[in-house]
Amino acid sequence: MADSHLDHASTRLSLLAWAEIALLAPAGLGLAIFLDHQAPFTAGGFPWLWLIPLLLGLRHGLAAAALSSLLLIAGGVAAHTLAISAAAPPLLQIVGGLIAVLSAGQYGTNWRARLEANQRRTEYAEERLEALSRAYFITRISHDRLEEALITQPMTLRGALEQLRPVAERAAQGLDESTATDLLQLLAQYCRFETAGVHLARNDRFDPQPLAALGPQAPLVSDDPLVGLAREGRQVAFYSVDQLIEFNREITYRAVFPLLDCTLRPWGLIVVRDLPLLAVNEENFATANAIVQYVAEETRVVTESADLLQQFPCCPPHFAHELIRLQTLQTRAKVRSTLIAVHLPPTSNDENGLSAEAIYHGMRRSLDVYWLAPFAADDPGLLVLLPLAGPASARGYLDRLDAWLKEHGQTQGLALPNLWIEQILLDGRPAGKLLEMTHIPCAPITSHP
Repeated sequence: MADSHLDHASTRLSLLAWAEIALLAPAGLGLAIFLDHQAPFTAGGFPWLWLIPLLLGLRHGLAAAALSSLLLIAGGVAAHTLAISAAAPPLLQIVGGLIAVLSAGQYGTNWRARLEANQRRTEYAEERLEALSRAYFITRISHDRLEEALITQPMTLRGALEQLRPVAERAAQGLDESTATDLLQLLAQYCRFETAGVHLARNDRFDPQPLAALGPQAPLVSDDPLVGLAREGRQVAFYSVDQLIEFNREITYRAVFPLLDCTLRPWGLIVVRDLPLLAVNEENFATANAIVQYVAEETRVVTESADLLQQFPCCPPHFAHELIRLQTLQTRAKVRSTLIAVHLPPTSNDENGLSAEAIYHGMRRSLDVYWLAPFAADDPGLLVLLPLAGPASARGYLDRLDAWLKEHGQTQGLALPNLWIEQILLDGRPAGKLLEMTHIPCAPITSHP
């Protein structure tokens, strides 16, 4: 959605630039001829007309500056040829004006590119913030539930999350009937759902038949108000106890949970047909929604990086997901990120303080993504993915690593024997190719008859 909005804005800006080029340069030339017929280009001793392409270049970039300059020069020559103006544009003024205007246009183009890159960085940071907010919400609910003793709930949220982890891991490979059934059973055990179903989206429409069901199966009622509200609002929709009592016979679903990815795009629904009246409360539905979105997010992480994980089975799903996302960001907006491979000496271990785990705990920052022990068994080390980091930021990381090594007894720092580092800038090449450049062993390619 954000990309389409930017494209639409760019189109409107391009039309506006064409209109200003076509109108301002001829209008300014006509006004100058009207005010000073003898020398319109040097009226008052200052080349006022060149301010028009200069401002257009600053506003719209190099192309607008060049076109408006050519239009201004052509208009001046034509006016002199047709005897509308007594003097042609001075050659030296044309050369000086073009140098100033094209310089301003180049500056305008570079500035707009930087603004777009900054906007892409902001969008990426917002996506990461959304993912962290969901993780924080689950943690906060877990803490609150551990402090309370609710009669209506036979287990703690900590136990629910422990049971949820294997479900999420299997869902990350693709939500199939077995995984969906386990998720519904967990929701039934913890949130007391009695009749529910999971419907996946296919070609922008939800499948009428459930992938998995708790209780009797039933087709999806797509025109139900809760379905529309959950799909359009991108959040859980449910009726209150008073509404259930008042409209009991007219209500098909008690609650509807959208399965959302990190961009808030629904790719499935969980519809609840029946549950105890005591379980109809905002706190219970908020907890259920947190569990559902936890699984939905894990599914999205590996779905988009399935090919990379098939090529490198030992790669952490989160690392693969962030690598692919940053590759896309670099391709679309030229926002650079860096991949650093740190190969440690073969004698590195926890005893001498030089190990991948020690570097991870001592150097990790919030945005950085690590892959510990990605190389062969006799090649200790780690991979570090630095989001939104160009060569200068990567150099800063290496300087901090050098200082960290010296603080922990390795006085030679990065000059330590048998320690070598590869720095790879994400530049649009496939993610698998980048990992191969770091000498990570990949899965052998097998053919099936």
